[in-house]
Amino acid sequence: MKRNFAVVTVVAFLVTCAFITNALADNSEVNIPITAEQAFDAVVNQKDPATGEAASVALIDVRTTAEYFWVGACGKVESIVTTSEKEYVPYNGKVTLKLGKYLCFKVASRHRPRRVVLPIQMVEQINTMDISLHIPTHIWDEAGCTKYANPDFAEQINSLAGQYDVLILMCRSGKRSNTRGFATDQFAAIYEIDQPDGTNGVGGFQGSSFGDVYNGFRGFPGRDTRMQDTRSVSWSDAGLPVHIGWTPFTITVEE
Repeated sequence: MKRNFAVVTVVAFLVTCAFITNALADNSEVNIPITAEQAFDAVVNQKDPATGEAASVALIDVRTTAEYFWVGACGKVESIVTTSEKEYVPYNGKVTLKLGKYLCFKVASRHRPRRVVLPIQMVEQINTMDISLHIPTHIWDEAGCTKYANPDFAEQINSLAGQYDVLILMCRSGKRSNTRGFATDQFAAIYEIDQPDGTNGVGGFQGSSFGDVYNGFRGFPGRDTRMQDTRSVSWSDAGLPVHIGWTPFTITVEE
């Protein structure tokens, strides 16, 4: 059984590598799909996710403003404060939620980063920061409850040329991030968060839904995706940090 599992794993890895290699060879047609964890590591380490070489990397959130501010944005953790007032500073700001119960991360130590598993009931406060740029493909029309194409999208993306070599696009599940509606030749490589095997629509910030009663909902943080026919590789599925930013309105309560 173990041998069969190893063979399947190796085959899946080779298929993924082949897909990325083909995409890199012809990056004029497709955005190269990578997992959310690959995207996080690329941004915080400023390295091309495929080659591992140093690069200026930007993570572009192309969702609507409502999604970006209210559902949450891609973040990293600056510090965690426990109920006993102990403070952790996660290595590289990377923290993952596992089984909906534990925060897993590393902290700097004398010789090498030390792994920490922290039950969420011991957490008092988590301080995060946004690591993405928000450039929506579409604008939400509040009055009509519809969305329309952002007329400045191409110009806004093109303005990043010279500042960044590599772009990683991300939407809700991996469909809007397919866009090539800008001057792609101004960047060394363009990626998107989606299933690396080429299956579309199972990445982004919240991934895809499936039929399991407990883990079926889109956006369930750190859910178990092993029962999916095609595993969702989204930011939420990976249990990566979410930053909740500015809310574009306030509610005043009259006394």
